[in-house]
Amino acid sequence: MYLQSEIKTVLLKMEKLYDSPITVLTKTSNLSRPTVSKFFNNQAIKPSSVETLYELCLDLIEDKEKKRQSSLKREQGLFKESQREQKTSTTYSL
Repeated sequence: MYLQSEIKTVLLKMEKLYDSPITVLTKTSNLSRPTVSKFFNNQAIKPSSVETLYELCLDLIEDKEKKRQSSLKREQGLFKESQREQKTSTTYSL
């Protein structure tokens, strides 16, 4: 199974990435809100629920990270175009 320190790390990351991580997990896991809340509060739940929620957290974190990387690439592309346009307009104004 998972160590408490691993679970805590994942839960902290979820809290940073999502406004309402309990709601997100409840909707995506098909587990009850009390079960998800117990998971976040480090209370006893079924091992199968712990596994489901932990794996789902990892998936959600991974999805957010992929989206972040995609956004960074788009941003870099946009700023490169902007910098090229500035260099071009500066060259013409001389």
